[in-house]
Amino acid sequence: MKRDKSEYSVQAVDNALDILEYLGDVDGELSITEISARLNLTKSNVNKLLTTLEYFGYVDINKYTGNYKLGVKTFQISQAYFNKLNLIESSMKVMTDLRDKIGESVYISVLRGTNVVYLGVVETLKSVRVRQMIGNVGPAYATATGKAQLAFLEDFSVDKSFGNNFTKFTPNTIDNAEMLKKELEDIRQKGYAIDLEEYEEGVVCIGAPIFNFMKKVIAGLSITAPLMRLNEEKLVKEVAPILKNAAKQLSFKFGYKEKTSK
Repeated sequence: MKRDKSEYSVQAVDNALDILEYLGDVDGELSITEISARLNLTKSNVNKLLTTLEYFGYVDINKYTGNYKLGVKTFQISQAYFNKLNLIESSMKVMTDLRDKIGESVYISVLRGTNVVYLGVVETLKSVRVRQMIGNVGPAYATATGKAQLAFLEDFSVDKSFGNNFTKFTPNTIDNAEMLKKELEDIRQKGYAIDLEEYEEGVVCIGAPIFNFMKKVIAGLSITAPLMRLNEEKLVKEVAPILKNAAKQLSFKFGYKEKTSK
């Protein structure tokens, strides 16, 4: 579907932007015929626009197939924009809405090596709460938000990153590489991670990854609560769907797009 046009828009520019957005919405490459049919433009017009966009680096052509994909210039501009976004400020509304829906504290965090760093929080309004963790650094393998991010890291190796260096914080802490590998595979299937008293007794947490426009994990969104208020069943059935949707909203803010068919 083409974008809505302003009465002041320039047709050629509108059409070029339509092409770039269409290329950005699908995986892989597109032919002139596919672009022409989807955008209701003549092949001649599409060819001229693509030639211009290629000249300036906004699209690349596969010399073997003649098909097109987004070029490096597009990603350079995107990166410049997203570098200016403040992770905490951009996340605050989504975090506040999530806190209001679930009633528990919501955190935004990032990985630093094999540790997770908690950057921001919207605290629960309930009087009984888990101690605030802003600025705290914890082992990624023992936290929900850390595991949620580890599971989607590119070229990540449990053996190289952790070896046999697992500290047992509670009886429930993961303490070996094989256990962590199995857990991360499960997280990739579900899209979220759970920490059932793995880092601190009496405390549970559920976390989901946040992705950027390159489909790379950049942060984690998590909910932390006392065990007496959120057991495993509630985390899975009630909280997980809402958390995953909130994490998806934040991913969209950072340019992430879900796969679509041509």
